Amino acid sequence: MRKLETEVVVIGGGATGAGVLRDLALRGIKAILVEQQDLVHGTSSRYHGLLHSGARYAVGDAETARESYEENLIVKRTVPGSVEDTGGFFVKVPQDDDAFVKKWLEGCKKAGIPIQEVPLEQAFLEEPSLSKNIQAAYHVPDGAVDGFTLVVDVTADAVRRGSKVLTYHQVEQMIMRENRVVGVIVRNVNTGEQIEIHANIVVNATGPWAARIAALAGSEVHMINNRGMLVVFHHRFNKKVINRLRKPGDADIFVPAHNVTIFGTTGVNVPEPDDFSLFREEVDKMLRDGKAMISDVEQMRIIRAFAGIRPLYQEKGAIGDSGRNVSRGMALLDHKTRDGIEGIITITGGKFTTFRYMAEKTVDLVCQKLGVSTKCTTAEEIVPHREAKEFFKEVNMAPAAKQKLSHWAGNRAEKIKKNLQEHDLLNIVVCECEQVTLGEIESVLPDGKFHLGDIRRRTRLGMGTCQGTFCNFRTAAIAVERSITTSEEANKALLDAVAERQKGMKVVATGETAKQLDLMNTIYHVSLGMGKKGEKAHV
Repeated sequence: MRKLETEVVVIGGGATGAGVLRDLALRGIKAILVEQQDLVHGTSSRYHGLLHSGARYAVGDAETARESYEENLIVKRTVPGSVEDTGGFFVKVPQDDDAFVKKWLEGCKKAGIPIQEVPLEQAFLEEPSLSKNIQAAYHVPDGAVDGFTLVVDVTADAVRRGSKVLTYHQVEQMIMRENRVVGVIVRNVNTGEQIEIHANIVVNATGPWAARIAALAGSEVHMINNRGMLVVFHHRFNKKVINRLRKPGDADIFVPAHNVTIFGTTGVNVPEPDDFSLFREEVDKMLRDGKAMISDVEQMRIIRAFAGIRPLYQEKGAIGDSGRNVSRGMALLDHKTRDGIEGIITITGGKFTTFRYMAEKTVDLVCQKLGVSTKCTTAEEIVPHREAKEFFKEVNMAPAAKQKLSHWAGNRAEKIKKNLQEHDLLNIVVCECEQVTLGEIESVLPDGKFHLGDIRRRTRLGMGTCQGTFCNFRTAAIAVERSITTSEEANKALLDAVAERQKGMKVVATGETAKQLDLMNTIYHVSLGMGKKGEKAHV
């Protein structure tokens, strides 16, 4: 068995794990991050993309409200490449409690969250899709954040500073010496190879999977797996985040995300951390409720639905079926003081918005255990938008394509630059919906096993209206042509990608989306002779 040594092993490739890895790197601590699938595969990509102002929690969770607002400002300043400073509206509709508005105003003031009442005429001018029945609108400093780019950029900066990352490696065992964790045994899920990684401390940053990882060390952590369902509209109809001014509940937020709008969410406690089930009745109820804010929401085209798991932690007390009464604050568990098990820390709960703060507090505890006195600097250090921006100034590309390519090229920047100068073909658009170019695809083709989902998370390939009907096949063919993968592996990757996209389409497949699903089925099942998942599509 191959053996590695480091100071800290970080388990989990979402926002929190990435934040911990980068904070460790900035403090000069050697670390290896282990993720069972690709970066940003779990909770950090399965949410609405809101950068919280904290106003949502101003009534009932003052600590989370303050933390969210403070981190909102820090994330906007330090990760500008992944944030759109949209601002947001909280809108009062006739069905909601007037008394709550007063409590909310007081809560925002106490938390230091700046809000401003906006005249209705101005609100309708800025957001024409708003229902004309709303009774009040307040501006808050919400934002929209791209979880995919943020996590990859944060991780890339950590790697640039000396950290290592093992994606598609699953933790199978903790290496124990008496009551102390001294490392982990991980398995490459693609090859089956096992690696023994020895470390002084293991950080469990696996979100909904925190209980499973803690159990490997003999610790019992009670997680509440709260499934939330969201839908994606085929166009962006709001400039700002639109929130319903009431106690947090289902179907009360619309978040602009690139060229689309994401609407959510629901809240149902489920037994398993990977329960991403989708239900049409939940969609229908969300749309009925959403009409109070956006009158025409039921007539707008939805291109897909998806679900994610909120990792809620509550040591004691009643939780309720919806999980709405559980704090969204973070839980930092030192298993030495909690369970008598040294060498392992669990960080869970919290919000995407507070990922940096969660990482800071976690690494503070790591430093305490390692005897390191270096202070955290992540509130000041800007996360670079990779390192390739300067390479493409002289390349003859459309400005938008140049910007996106330079963002993702990373270590391949020089090679891509040379190819761009020699071959005009690299400017060809592969994904029309999201305007993903061949150059972008080239810049993120993997060195290891080929997964179309990995490319999607880095370029937005297949995230538009057609949901990858055309571009997934094209990209699979490109990978085979470039000898990145074999025809057989490309076939499997293609079938997996089509199945994943269709899962989200089927639950909302009415009108134009039903036609799109029929077209996808016709192309893959009839024209390409593709059967069920696992059968060949002849790339």
